[in-house]
Amino acid sequence: MKEMSLSKKGKWWAAMFCLAALLLSVAGCGSKSSGKDDNVTWGRADAKEIDINSKISGRVVELLVKEGDHVKAGQVIAHIDKRDLEAQKDQLNAAIEALQAQQTQASATTSMQSGTSSSALSQAQAARDKARADLALCESDYQRYSDLVESGAVSRQVYEQYATKYNVAQAAYAQADSAVAQASSGLMVTSVNQAGESAVAKKIAQAEAQLEQLEVSLDETEIKAPFDGVITKKYIEEGSMISTGTPLVAVQDPEDNWVDIKVPETQLGDFKVDQDVELLARDGKTKVTGTITDISKKAEYATQRATSERGDESDIVSFNVKIQVNAPELRPGMRFRLVGEAK
Repeated sequence: MKEMSLSKKGKWWAAMFCLAALLLSVAGCGSKSSGKDDNVTWGRADAKEIDINSKISGRVVELLVKEGDHVKAGQVIAHIDKRDLEAQKDQLNAAIEALQAQQTQASATTSMQSGTSSSALSQAQAARDKARADLALCESDYQRYSDLVESGAVSRQVYEQYATKYNVAQAAYAQADSAVAQASSGLMVTSVNQAGESAVAKKIAQAEAQLEQLEVSLDETEIKAPFDGVITKKYIEEGSMISTGTPLVAVQDPEDNWVDIKVPETQLGDFKVDQDVELLARDGKTKVTGTITDISKKAEYATQRATSERGDESDIVSFNVKIQVNAPELRPGMRFRLVGEAK
C-alpha cells in the first residue's frame, strides 16, 4: 500500500510539472503576441461636434428635434418663450415715441425762441448804437456850452437846456444797454433749451440701442442649427426652464471627422503633413483613407516606459498625428489602426 502511494505521488508531481511547463509556454507566446501588437499604430476617431447653447433664459416652449435627427444649417430646432421680451419691446417703442414727440416740441420751441431772441437782440443793439451816438453828440454840446456859459457868451438858461439833453441822452443809453443785456439773456435761455433738446436726443439714442439689443434677444428665442449635421444628444425636454448658456442639444457634422493616432518619437519621421494613409477599423472590414493634416509640435503626456525586455535605455514619448478622413462610416470613439500609405 505504501509503494502504491509513492507511485501515485510521483505521477501527481509529474502532471503538475507538465502543467507548469504548458502555462509557461502559453505565457511566452502571449508575450510575443503582445510585443507584435505594440508595433501596430492604433488611433481613435473623433468628429466636429458642438453643444448648442441658449443665449437667453426662459422656458422652452417647443423642441423640434430628437436624437438621430438630421438638421440643416439655419434650421430652427427649438423655440423659447418670448412674450416677456415682446412686452419689453412694446414699452420701449412707446417710450421712444414719447421722447420723439418731446424732442419735436422742444425743437420747435427752441427754433421759435431763438428767432425771437435774435431779432430782439439785434433791435436792442441797434437802439443802443443810436443812443450811444446821441449821447456822444449831447456830451459834445454840453461840454461846449459849459465853456460858453463860463465865458458869458451864452445865458445860463441855454446852458441848462443842453445839460438836460445830456442827462436825457445818458438815461436813454443806459436803458438801451439794459435792453441789450435782457435780449442776450433770452439767447442764454435758447442755449439752455438746446441743451435740453440734446439731452432728449441722447435718451432716444439710448432707448433705440436697448431696442436693438432686445431685437437680438428676440431673434435668439429661435434656436437654430449652426451647420448641417446629426443630433447626437438631447439635454433638455420641452417645457424646461433654462438659463443663459444652458446646452439644449449636441449636433455633430458627419462629414468633418478624423482619427488621432499616437506615434512614438522613434517612428515620427515616417509621417508627413498632406500624406495620404489607409486605416482599418477593429472589425477588420471598415477601411478608410485619410490625409495627415497636423503633427503636434508638443509631445503627449503618455509615454512608453523604458524596459529591459525591449532593450530601451530611456522613455519614448509619443506625438499626436491627426488624420482627416471625412468618411460617413466613421463614428467618434471607433478604433482604427494604420495599415500603410494610401496608393
